[in-house]
Amino acid sequence: MRLRLTTALAPILLALGCLGSNPAMAQDGVTPPTATSAGQVLTYQPAYFADFQVSTAFDMVLHVPGFVFSGGEDARGFSGTAGNVLIDGQRPTTKSDLGNTLSNINAAQVDHLELVTGGTAGIDMHGHRQIVNVVRKKDAKPNFSVLGIYRNMDGRANAGVLLFTYNDNSNGKSTDITADVFNFFDNGAQNSRRITTDSSGADILNIHQHAGGTGIESQASHSRPLWGGKITFNGTYNPSVYRQNTTYISGNSTGHENFIEKDTPSELGSQYERKLGHGVDLNLNVLMRHERVHDIDIYTDEDGTADYRALSLTDERILNGRLRWEKREGLTFAVGTESVFNSMDRDSSFVMNASSPTVPTDHVRVQEDRTETFASANWKATKKLSFEVELKVEVSTISVPAANRADSFTYYKPRFQAVYALTDKTKISWKTLRQVDQLSFNGFASSVELQTNHVTLGNTSLVPQKDWLNTIIIEHSFWDKGAISLALEHYDYEDTADFIAVIDDGDIYTANGNIVASQWDSVRLKLDTPLDRFHVRHGTLSLEWTYRNSRVKDPITGKERHVSGVEPHIYSASFSQEFPKSGTSWGIDLESAGKDRNYLANELTDAFFDPWTQVWFQYKTPKKVTFKIMVKNPLNLRFTQDRVVYEGLRGLSPVAYTQHTTSKIPPILEVRLKKDF
Repeated sequence: MRLRLTTALAPILLALGCLGSNPAMAQDGVTPPTATSAGQVLTYQPAYFADFQVSTAFDMVLHVPGFVFSGGEDARGFSGTAGNVLIDGQRPTTKSDLGNTLSNINAAQVDHLELVTGGTAGIDMHGHRQIVNVVRKKDAKPNFSVLGIYRNMDGRANAGVLLFTYNDNSNGKSTDITADVFNFFDNGAQNSRRITTDSSGADILNIHQHAGGTGIESQASHSRPLWGGKITFNGTYNPSVYRQNTTYISGNSTGHENFIEKDTPSELGSQYERKLGHGVDLNLNVLMRHERVHDIDIYTDEDGTADYRALSLTDERILNGRLRWEKREGLTFAVGTESVFNSMDRDSSFVMNASSPTVPTDHVRVQEDRTETFASANWKATKKLSFEVELKVEVSTISVPAANRADSFTYYKPRFQAVYALTDKTKISWKTLRQVDQLSFNGFASSVELQTNHVTLGNTSLVPQKDWLNTIIIEHSFWDKGAISLALEHYDYEDTADFIAVIDDGDIYTANGNIVASQWDSVRLKLDTPLDRFHVRHGTLSLEWTYRNSRVKDPITGKERHVSGVEPHIYSASFSQEFPKSGTSWGIDLESAGKDRNYLANELTDAFFDPWTQVWFQYKTPKKVTFKIMVKNPLNLRFTQDRVVYEGLRGLSPVAYTQHTTSKIPPILEVRLKKDF
């Protein structure tokens, strides 16, 4: 299946190629985009994005044809978490959200964008097949902007954001500062009315929920010349409070639950880069992160009170360095190393009617010392063919003092990538790599869900999930602003991360754990096409679809099934149309919201969200004022959850009861007003 789809796509690519190369099919009255190609690098000037009426660097990145934005991995460390967008040839010093970092750079500050496929001189691909490099103007005027956002859900819940942004990039120095204050409501199933029914359809539980919170986000960075190079400092501080109030009504019984989470993450970092001569570049990074999360969950009904509290402290310290040597044009070598220390301290307590039931692993400290060293080479063999090879060696020690555990691991992670340009508009690439997932520290600690009395045990014996990935991608650009791509992926996993059953003194618990090997196959299709040829002036249609199929042997039943939590179909579609003369635009977006199944020790759960939709209209005035109105979820998204709870182990014992829960998410009105100075 994996390779036959490439052949199936060939006629489509050939047809599009013919359309793109036939002079008789030229777009009447459409100005060619300002984009130039130089081997593996395609450069987009600001004029290319004029019709899209972009406001930020992130808007520009999202309008690069065929490019799939990745914000990077949410993982410990620095080297393996990079997204696929660089700023002035360098990865941002912060590990905070890359999309937000790009959104805080005004489009007027951008000189041009470079789309790099396979690799080029002076660009570290960070393991990605494609990179977009946002090149800022050397002496742009300082930009200051204010953004206000108002949201209303169902005419009752109100929320808002006030965001300030400042950018200055001149005289070899740059300063970027963002700060916002906000309050929010939970626009998922946690802010609605839900009904739970039994197998006969009779109501057994009505749930009324209201959730939201407040917070502050602040981020600053400054770079300047130092000792023949450039040094950058950055910092973030993002405290927030989330509250959820829930009322449960079952017959004549009523229960109330109040949950509060206080989250305070912060980050300080620095980066130094310098050209050492003879084609050698030095890059050094130091980063420190700290997060404090305090949860308080209290449930009360006629039978008494349950009180669950947890305090989690996580710390991360990173020292990262690399050297890149451009031996000659088209041949680059790199070596580097990274030292990382991570720790998590989590204490939790569970009190029910003044007694404290025993919950294993409720007091846990986990720490990891990890060193990763790498060597890589990028070779542009011909104008059409490039190769990249890399070997990473990871040595880590995981310590859990409470369990008297201190295990050391050594992993070799090779990577190979080849990119071949069949034509100027068609490229094919192959990638093979070994991946080792990081252990989630939260998996070592236990947690309790009060309303259902469901306990998820911590597991101090977790080991990393590992896999071999093979992927082939074919992409074709057409009609100047159009692109289509097909990606086929196959994964072979070891020590698959899933749920396991733990039996303690006759009681059955679910725990995070490792099960047997599994195989995954994935197909991803992406299409970006202008609609001018279909008489929709300045219209753009984007479609993306991913299918994932996983197979694993269930450790309880012995039967083959999917891996827990893997959504089989992920899709999105968006249409937009620009009217440059009037400064207006509008669009419709649709996105799959989620469907997954979880195989717990004594229950089977299915959750499903209807697709998320939104309609928007935007107006940009000549005086740098942008007005945007959005109606999100106009179709009242529906959420459903099904639980099958067994008397003993799932699938091996009779069904104790079933539950079906439904709710609808109300529409949301959002109004944005932004002023650039």
